[in-house]
Amino acid sequence: MKKNTPLTTAAILAVILALGLAVRMQIQKSNFDKLVREGQKTSEGYDQKFIAMVEALEEELTMRASFGYEGGKDPMTGKKRKVVLPVRRRKPKKAKKGPKKVIDPVKLTAIIFEDEKRRFTAVVMDGERSFSVEVGDRVRGRKITRITNEAIFMEDRIAYYKYDIYGASKRKKK
Repeated sequence: MKKNTPLTTAAILAVILALGLAVRMQIQKSNFDKLVREGQKTSEGYDQKFIAMVEALEEELTMRASFGYEGGKDPMTGKKRKVVLPVRRRKPKKAKKGPKKVIDPVKLTAIIFEDEKRRFTAVVMDGERSFSVEVGDRVRGRKITRITNEAIFMEDRIAYYKYDIYGASKRKKK
């Protein structure tokens, strides 16, 4: 019997080792399968997110092309943008007798913050022409004194002007 003891011990150890390896292989296979399933779920979700992002980008670009849009997060840079809301044109009423109201041809179209230069740029309409302006530039003889996230300020020798992104404008005499 003593002759078979080392053989019996080796056989028992081989069986235990085989069971251990089989259990380890099964655990690794189940972990791998779990990882693959999660990866597939993530890629399906990623595909849907990508499609949704492309659709949102198309909608945003369509809105920008038609000028005035409410703004929001810029899909290209992820930065928040605010732009003028479109003004609905009303039919002109019959002219009343009295002093004529002077119509300001200057309109604010957009305000954009440039990350690289760390400054604001405004898009301003002067009649039918559009200009990209910064602080210090002139539009219709008015010097641009300040541009903020929501408004642009100008002045000339007679008055101060303020145009905001919501379409409102104010004029205050000096």
